[in-house]
Amino acid sequence: MFSVATNFDDALPDRLQGLDVTELFGSCDDTPVGHGRPRLLTPSVSWRRMERHVQACRQAGIGFSLLLNPLCLSAREESLGLERRLRRTLARAVNSGVSAVTVAHPWLVALARDFPLRIRISVFVGISTVEQARYWEGLGCHVLTLDSHVMCRDLPGIRRIAEACRADVELPVNIGCLLRCPLARTHAARLSHSSLPGAQPMDPCARWCLEEKRKDPVNLIRADFVRPEDLGAYRAVGVRRFKIVDRSCPTDDLVQRVQAYARRRWEGDLLELLGHRTGPIPPRRLPVLDALRHLGLRGALDAWRQAPELMSPSLPWAVDNAALEGLILPSGCRATNCDDCGHCARLAARAVRPRTN
Repeated sequence: MFSVATNFDDALPDRLQGLDVTELFGSCDDTPVGHGRPRLLTPSVSWRRMERHVQACRQAGIGFSLLLNPLCLSAREESLGLERRLRRTLARAVNSGVSAVTVAHPWLVALARDFPLRIRISVFVGISTVEQARYWEGLGCHVLTLDSHVMCRDLPGIRRIAEACRADVELPVNIGCLLRCPLARTHAARLSHSSLPGAQPMDPCARWCLEEKRKDPVNLIRADFVRPEDLGAYRAVGVRRFKIVDRSCPTDDLVQRVQAYARRRWEGDLLELLGHRTGPIPPRRLPVLDALRHLGLRGALDAWRQAPELMSPSLPWAVDNAALEGLILPSGCRATNCDDCGHCARLAARAVRPRTN
């Protein structure tokens, strides 16, 4: 039922046994296209390290999905050289025991169909209608990840998509971005490039989102999360898989998040379950030289100057999860003006409090 981000700690699969985790997802440095996270914020993963981790997953009875999910390929779809590299990548993934591939581009779907892999559609695509879901299912995709920015509070809309498709419907539960975010596609396009060599690691879209939450804590409630206690409501409308992030999290945090959703209960600050967790910078081989190699001197200096802000996305607020009972409106909220509705504002008034530590 759960698809979980991996930080490539080989102890993680064993620690997730018995929690209904069907799959871990991640990528390595040596794929020919991006995988949706800034290069300097994720662990340095070679093919050998990834293959070892895939074997650890298989021994724990858990599948592995390789992320090849850029929204933008820089107009390289006609490149025969890129196609050959991608086919070699997919063949090596299959030989390594990878069971699925996550993509966000129709050309990559066409390539993946030639291999014995389950094809998953990335949240970057932004599926929010029956027509969009049917398009990707028609290409041969097996798992459709919905646009959580739009769909996470829209149970009637999710039901319509689930009833119209035979493919499994998946919903991310703890990304924590703003609902109906106006920068969602811009952010996805930027993240599509951010894992490639030479990419700037700063994320202005995420920083804008963080600032919106700092300024007005109601935006913490107007975010794309699902409470562990509400998972049953989404199962009832046809969601069969739930995605748990983030690849930058320490192992203990990832296990804690999965346990909360598996038990359908969380007592405490909901923000501890959402998005990127503040922690040590993931270890990389010679991080200074790595930054210089991929960013150049000026880019590396700029990254180091901004590293404290980038790596510590802290907020002055905490959110009492127990006080969010009744979060989901049965009719959904996609067609509702937030200012006229006031539902999230009322919840914020009773659930959001200043952080004390």
